[in-house]
Amino acid sequence: MKLILIHGRAQEDYDETALKEAWVKSLNKGLEKAKLTLPEAVTIEFPYYGKLLKSLVDQANAKSMRDGGGTRGMAPRANESAEIEFFESFLGEIATNAADTKTEKAELEALQAKTRGITNWEITQKLLAYLDKKDTLGDWTLKNFTRDVFMYLTTKSIKRQVNERVQKSFDPEPCVVVGHSLGSIVSYLVLKNNPQLHIKKFITVGSPLGLTSVRKYLELPLGMPESVKNGWFNAYDERDVVALNPLDQVHFNIKPAVDNKNDVKNHTKNRHGIEGYLEDAEVAKQIYDALTS
Repeated sequence: MKLILIHGRAQEDYDETALKEAWVKSLNKGLEKAKLTLPEAVTIEFPYYGKLLKSLVDQANAKSMRDGGGTRGMAPRANESAEIEFFESFLGEIATNAADTKTEKAELEALQAKTRGITNWEITQKLLAYLDKKDTLGDWTLKNFTRDVFMYLTTKSIKRQVNERVQKSFDPEPCVVVGHSLGSIVSYLVLKNNPQLHIKKFITVGSPLGLTSVRKYLELPLGMPESVKNGWFNAYDERDVVALNPLDQVHFNIKPAVDNKNDVKNHTKNRHGIEGYLEDAEVAKQIYDALTS
C-alpha cells in the first residue's frame, strides 16, 4: 500500500529527504499514542514541490513588477483588482475568526463593508496589522501565505506545474492521501481531475478549503472526487486561523459529506504546523486504518 503525503507552502528552504523524514517521525509519534505502528509494507511517497512553487511565484512577481506595478508598497495596478479582493476576503475571514469579542467582530465587519470595492491595499494593510497584534501567523508570513494561495488558484501555469509534480507520485494502485494546508487544495484538485485513481481514503489537516475566498476559485462544481472510494476525513484545530471552517454543509457542501474532527490540540506555535496534526492519535489512527483496511 502507498501513502502519499502532500505538503503546503513555504517549504522551499527544506531538504526534501529531511522534510519527508520529519513528517514520518511525527506520524510515528501519533501512531505510538494510538498504540499502533506503521505497517512495514507501506511505501511512502512525498511529492516535493516547495522549490518549484517558490520559483514560479517569484517569476510571476518579477513579471508583474516589470509590467509596471506590484504589491511591494501595496500600490495598485490596473490588473490586480482580483488579488485585492482575494486578500480582503481571505484575511477578513481569518480576522473575524480571530476576534475575541462581539465588538471586535462588528468593527471588522463594518471595516470590510465600508471599504469593499475600493481598488487599493488599505483594507489589506489594516487587516494584516490587526492580525499581527493577535499573533496569528505573523504579518509577513500570513501575507505570503495569502499571495501563494492566490497565485496557485488563479495562475494556470503555476497550478498545472505544481499539480503535475504531485501527480507523478500516483499510479493505478490503491493509496491513501494526506494533504496539509495548501497541500490539501492541491491534492483535492489532483484527485478531482483524475477519477481513474484509486484513493482508499483522503485525509486533510489544517485545510483552508472551507474558506469562502478559496472555495470561489476552485473548479466547480464542488464534489467528492470520484477517485476517493472510502471517504474523506478532515481534521483541524479551531485555533488554526488558516483552517477556521469545517468542511461541512455550510462551508463545503458535498455528498457524501466530509467527516470533520475539530478538536485537534495542535502544539505548534501557530496551531497550523504539520507536526501538531500528525502527532494527534486519532489522525494517525485514521491513516493507519485506511492503510490496513
